[in-house]
Parts: sequence; structure tokens; C-alpha cells
Amino acid sequence: MGLSLAGILCKEDLSIFESEKTLFSVDNIIEHKLCEIGIKYTSVCRVKQEHTDIVVVLDSSLEFDKEVLSHTVADGIITNLPGIVLVISVADCVPIFLFDSRKKVLGLIHAGREGTRKKVVVNALKEFFTRFNSSPDDIFALIGPSIGPCCYQVSDEIAIQCLIDGLYISQGNKVDLWFSNLTQIKKQGIPHHNIFLTSECTCCSNSYYSYRGGDKIARNYAVGMI
Repeated sequence: MGLSLAGILCKEDLSIFESEKTLFSVDNIIEHKLCEIGIKYTSVCRVKQEHTDIVVVLDSSLEFDKEVLSHTVADGIITNLPGIVLVISVADCVPIFLFDSRKKVLGLIHAGREGTRKKVVVNALKEFFTRFNSSPDDIFALIGPSIGPCCYQVSDEIAIQCLIDGLYISQGNKVDLWFSNLTQIKKQGIPHHNIFLTSECTCCSNSYYSYRGGDKIARNYAVGMI
């Protein structure tokens, strides 16, 4: 398909740094793991996630400063540059990988409840269509491990607001971020058979850090590179 790297760093990958109380920055942790598996890269790129609908595009027409980027408020990163490692952090929010297999464009999206309400993944796909002239038929989407409808119960007030904004709520005021994002992706013309859902709940599983499960600081990291 053209991807060099796509995956989630979870408790098993990150616990060694926590247990040794090593003062590693996120970039250093990612770089350490990439070196472990022999992946050659140019730069590790992150943004300042604040549950927005903002998506940053890194392409050959733009010279970017990694440090400036890390302080840029956004909840999605897209690139067509090989060797650029895109990273987002999640702890119950939805990590979404988008990849145009023909044009070789990669997007990594952070879609929590607010990002899903604001349709951040839709904004990302519009960048694919307008900036890179991507065809929906060539785009693949992976909805990664995140809190599932089994565990994401909210108040009546939040449930009503989510319904107003088009999110799916199951019995007991449980928000279904998986189906909500899947539906938004399909409405942009992405074929159903191009969309993959891991169906792994971070709150149910002991494999991932979960904010609702008590992990207020530790995070999982979604990592992707062309």
C-alpha cells in the first residue's frame, strides 16, 4: 500500500520508560522505538492537541520548523513527505489513520468527543480532496483503539448536545465515537470496504492507557510514516 509505518504505541511499548522513570521526551521515546525496529526517518512531528477541528498539512511547498509545529494548535496532521513521522497522543480519544494509496498521502487524526462533534476527520478528508486531488476510492481509513460505546457514558446534557451534532448515542447515554466517525468518513464518499475499525476499547482493555480508567497523565501514541 505504500506505508512504511503505522501503529499504536501502548502500555507494552511504553511501560519500560515509565518503570525506569527515565526522563525521556515523547520524541525520544518514539525515536528509540523506531531505531529498535530499524525504521529510518527524517523527523518526528507532533502538534499541540486541544480538541479542535484544525488540520495541519506538511507538504513540499511548505518549510516547517519542528519546534514551531509542536506548539501549533491542531488535531490532525497530513503529509505527502516520505520519512516524516506523524504522531498524535490518545487516552480514550479516537486515533484515525487516513492514507491515499495512489497519491501516497498520510493523515493522522485525533478525534475525541469534541473533535468528532466538530467533524475533524471531515476537515482532514477535505484537505485530501482539495490539496492533493485525492479520489475517495483511493483513501483507506483505520479507526484505532479508543473508548468504545460499551464504556463511554455521559450526562443527559452532553448526550443531547452530541445527538444535536449528529453523534450516535446508545441506550444509557453511551456515546459511540467509532460509529460516529465511521459514518462521517463514509459520508465523504470513502467506500465502506476501505474503512477498518479495530473495535478495541481502551477503557475495557488493560493493554492501553485510559483517561477514564484512571490514567490522567500517561498516553498511547499513534504513529505513521510514508
